[in-house]
Amino acid sequence: MTMIKEKIESAEAIRGVACLFVIFSHLSLSFFPSLHYFFNEPTPTQSIELWIHNSPFAFWYSGTAAVYIFFVLSGFVLTYSIVNSKDPIQKIKAMSLKRYPRLMIPAFVSCILLWAAYTFFDPDSTGMTSWASEIGNVTYPSLQHALYEGSIGSFLFGNSEYNWVLWTMKIEFFGSFGLFFLLYMMEKKKVLYWLIPIATIALCFKVDYLGYAAFLIGSLFYLNKKKIPNLVAAACLILGLYFAGVHNDSTSYQWFYNLLDDHTYEILNFLSGPFIVISILGNQKLSEMITNQLTIYLGKLSFSAYLSHLLILYVVGIPLFGYLTSLEISYTLAALMSCISVLLVTIGFSEIYFRLVDKTAIKVSSKIANLFTKA
Repeated sequence: MTMIKEKIESAEAIRGVACLFVIFSHLSLSFFPSLHYFFNEPTPTQSIELWIHNSPFAFWYSGTAAVYIFFVLSGFVLTYSIVNSKDPIQKIKAMSLKRYPRLMIPAFVSCILLWAAYTFFDPDSTGMTSWASEIGNVTYPSLQHALYEGSIGSFLFGNSEYNWVLWTMKIEFFGSFGLFFLLYMMEKKKVLYWLIPIATIALCFKVDYLGYAAFLIGSLFYLNKKKIPNLVAAACLILGLYFAGVHNDSTSYQWFYNLLDDHTYEILNFLSGPFIVISILGNQKLSEMITNQLTIYLGKLSFSAYLSHLLILYVVGIPLFGYLTSLEISYTLAALMSCISVLLVTIGFSEIYFRLVDKTAIKVSSKIANLFTKA
């Protein structure tokens, strides 16, 4: 049991680090755009940004790799909860009842907060990148639209005009229920275990379904419980981090681009998720290296931070950058100060969000499950 607890703590630690990748990704798009170079907007640090962009060390601000890490972890943790329960079938039923309110309530509140911010606050985005300037530009701005997006649109269709990160809720939602179904079938008849690897392979044939495949890979890893030797784990981690740094036009990935063309970015980011997660969770030394009080704490706050950091960027980062540049502070210093402020305020705000919103979602979803699963 101690080993299982350590694995779950390591999963939480990985989630915390991955959440930082998402925040760093959006901060780079806002202040240092050539790190991604999705669009050419020169800054005073563009030469350094382009060097990092073209290097194999761009993993630390890969938001796309981070969401694939989240999907693999979700598959792993959900499978852990079901397999280790006294009654797996009953557990699947309870988790199926919990899943929507557990995800929806925090997403719903984030859309309300962003609606209020976009409606009543309009910071001057002069000097910001075109990406940051688009925050708050909603096609049909209304409270009704925000409520719909936070409760239905993001989960069924991946709509995310208010909170851009909510596109992942569709994959989290349908990925969870697909996994529940496969585990249910496996519990009913063990030979149907093969449905999971077959489904995983089938999903990998379409780029749009790679998020769902990542869910099942996380589940398969837990079900097989393989220990990975130190050298193999280190090699897999390095390879996963290399994959996570991909950009289609990065010189460090041109040989992949020659093979995969425009799918290079999505496929390598997808591969990074399993390589990173499995190398760490499958090896005790790597697990111990990443697992500490800080990373576990960040993991606890990760969902809250994931949902709220765009709000903080809008109400803190953009106006602060404008104020600092008005004082004739250099672009680089103003950008760095704004980035640090957004990161620190996001962590502080996420603690409040976790206590008031995320924990409420956990309690409400548990009460709903208990209500309908009582004998």
